[in-house]
Amino acid sequence: AVQPTSASLRYTLSMTNISRGKVSSKDYATAYRQLVKAIAKLQEGNAQLFIEDLLTESEQIMLVKRFAAIFMFQDNHSPYRVSQTINVSESTAQRLFSQYNKGHFANLLGCIHKKQKNEFIAFLSDFIAAKSDMRARARLLKRAL
Repeated sequence: AVQPTSASLRYTLSMTNISRGKVSSKDYATAYRQLVKAIAKLQEGNAQLFIEDLLTESEQIMLVKRFAAIFMFQDNHSPYRVSQTINVSESTAQRLFSQYNKGHFANLLGCIHKKQKNEFIAFLSDFIAAKSDMRARARLLKRAL
């Protein structure tokens, strides 16, 4: 079972957008395990509904950008390129790159099937190229449809 690390507990419990009421680490860990179990049992169609209902639009965008940045780093793109491509600040790209270099995302990268990685990297390649190439823009639009 996936368990939150002490670092993630500190981060989560100290976020400013969460109510200031204290939650014990044990209670949080139990709730976290229940959430992970619920997510693990979702079917593909339900997963999208779950995410859309649970997360705000800005949280969804933030997760997609983080996910994209991690895969771009794995595909040897620089923090500057990541920053320019997915419209995050250079400091955010550099922070994520530093975490990537320290192996922070190894579990994430390890649990994504190679086919899914390749599909996402192909999508990112088209997305990057679409900024300057009409044919790549057409491929990207075709994927979206």
